Amino acid sequence: MKARGWCIEFSGVAHVVLLRGTWFDRSKEFLARQRGEHTLPMQFATTFDVKLTPLPCLLDLPEDQRQAHCRRVVGEIQAKAEADNKEKGRTPMTVEAILAQDPHSKPASTDRSPAPFVHATDDSTETQFRAAYRAFVDAFRAGALRLRERAHEIRDMFPLCAFPPQLPFKEAA
Repeated sequence: MKARGWCIEFSGVAHVVLLRGTWFDRSKEFLARQRGEHTLPMQFATTFDVKLTPLPCLLDLPEDQRQAHCRRVVGEIQAKAEADNKEKGRTPMTVEAILAQDPHSKPASTDRSPAPFVHATDDSTETQFRAAYRAFVDAFRAGALRLRERAHEIRDMFPLCAFPPQLPFKEAA
């Protein structure tokens, strides 16, 4: 499937284009209905203006060169997607197939794998994060142990059945 012309037109705008859209706050509408309130169709609608301007890195280029750059970028993305699909032996869904789907149906199967410990771009970043996390946990446990060891001193400072005030927050150095 190829990118439609509109995305290239908007990505290479020569001047400011003002679009107006309406956002419906479905959460507020739902809560109002839960309270038994009668709601009007546009009661929870908010109108927003969106300004489309050329990308700052392309401002110095004339309009035709800006659009050519955007076409080239979109073409590269499409070529990479096609290569990935070919390598993995899959074909993208057509517009008709997507529109024919029931938007409320459940998927036939879902990925049940556990979430990773940390989302990292490479193994060394994950290793550094794990080391920093281990150091934090070790320091926290050591501090909790020191606090428990001195708990009797803190308890003696306050009357019976009283809760001592929360300790002050310690910011990172």
